Amino acid sequence: MQQFLHPLCLTLAIAGFLLLLWPPRYLRQDLALAALVGVYGFSALSFLVSLEPVWRVLDEVTGRPSTGILVAFSSVVALLALQPVVLAYWALPPDKARNRARLCTGAGAVVILALTLLFFQLTPAGRTTPQGFTANYIHTAAYRTYLTLYVVVYAIGETVLAVGCWQAARRTGQVWIARGLRIVGVGALLTLGYSAVRLADVGAALAHVSPPPAAIENFAWLCADGGTTLTLVGFFVPIMAVHVVPHVRTWARANSDYQSLAPLWEALHHAVPTVALQPARTAVTARVRLWNTSWHLYRRAVEIRDAQCALESHLEESVRDEAERRHRAAGLTGTELTSAVTADQLRAALVAYRSEKSPKAPTEYADAGTREEVCTPQDDVRALLRIAAHFETPFTEQESATHGSDASVRP
Repeated sequence: MQQFLHPLCLTLAIAGFLLLLWPPRYLRQDLALAALVGVYGFSALSFLVSLEPVWRVLDEVTGRPSTGILVAFSSVVALLALQPVVLAYWALPPDKARNRARLCTGAGAVVILALTLLFFQLTPAGRTTPQGFTANYIHTAAYRTYLTLYVVVYAIGETVLAVGCWQAARRTGQVWIARGLRIVGVGALLTLGYSAVRLADVGAALAHVSPPPAAIENFAWLCADGGTTLTLVGFFVPIMAVHVVPHVRTWARANSDYQSLAPLWEALHHAVPTVALQPARTAVTARVRLWNTSWHLYRRAVEIRDAQCALESHLEESVRDEAERRHRAAGLTGTELTSAVTADQLRAALVAYRSEKSPKAPTEYADAGTREEVCTPQDDVRALLRIAAHFETPFTEQESATHGSDASVRP
């Protein structure tokens, strides 16, 4: 049972650890997230060293049999200390959360030190396996003390976690966070079955009676690993709701806006290539950015504005007047009218720029008077998106010569 469930839990713990670890800069800003990364990391370590091949390698490296049990138990105690820290930073004021964090991590350190001292009191019994370690050592007083300390701490830690999760779930107004915390609470309660079986093992050894049958041992690991699985999944639900989903939405929105600005940017960049700080190397990256999407989006907005300024000397008043009449007749008003006229001005300015024609009656962009209302990069992106929605690729030089300069503003 252990060899079947441990790889599953190990996979969940590693996946959660890697997903929460990136990008690392968020860990300095969110201490609850940093503590939760520690929970998943120590959970992964505890399952990793409990796999028989890793267990054997660890024995060979350290030169002491069953060192894996010390690493596994210490890792579990460390994550037990970090779990209430996560809840504290989620539910308590910062000062109280810091005090709770110091108390929990300090207590965890003391327990790990005690487990380490007791471990080195054990008399090595030759090579063992993760499944057979307890059976080989349970007859010794040192191991019974070692196991009792661990199990009691484990039961207390999981009980504190269950109570804390149910209390936090009642206080929060966010549905998915409450559901995740309740899942964690159920998982914590399930692990108490493991503690009960291990205490029964100690009691059977003290009473010199036969240890529980194999079915009870399988039940213990089912409780431990099943409860841990629920805990790992449950903790990730609030993280998904608070951190992952909003970031995915932000990334998706930034990529959508980046693509929407692509036709306008490409036309302007083709005419004024010097505006690009880091030109896209391929047609795909000109349309889609997987990394630093928000930065590339805001950079694209800056480059469009720079190109707009470079083309300003080619603006013709007649183009603006005709565009305003046509779009007013189409029912556009306010910012939509301004954006549509600006798009037509850019289209005509590109044609004039290519043919090196100077305007007979220079003018300014229709949106020049609204630039003061743009307070943030997001505002500027929204303004440019409105322009891009009305922008059409201009005629080629040959077509513009055939149709005339006024044709450049016709749809």
